[in-house]
Amino acid sequence: MAERIAAINDFVEAGYEVHVNFSPVILTPTWLDDGAELFDEIDATLHPRAKAQLACEVIFLTHNESQHEVNLGWHPRGEELLWTPATQEQKHPQNGAINVRYRHPSKAQSVAALTALIAERLPYCRVRYAF
Repeated sequence: MAERIAAINDFVEAGYEVHVNFSPVILTPTWLDDGAELFDEIDATLHPRAKAQLACEVIFLTHNESQHEVNLGWHPRGEELLWTPATQEQKHPQNGAINVRYRHPSKAQSVAALTALIAERLPYCRVRYAF
């Protein structure tokens, strides 16, 4: 992660606009502390020019039933964090799959908490969208 964050400075110096994408945001017992640590690392690493143009996108976890089944074979312990029916609700996209996302209003509260944390730790970072 540190190398990718440091590379933002190089890309900005080369003339590119660089945004960061925080996704998928997975609600674990330490998710906000983990986010604060990441944001502090970004803040400590970026040069002023990189900070001046920084924006981000935030997407909370959406998972689907078929991927859940695949992951149970590959990474069953990881699925303990990704597939949490007690905190998730079904979403029916147009493609006919069965997806899950965090329940509302819990998700709305989590989006608000994370965007507030970004504003606190990375006040120069414009949040383009968060959902």
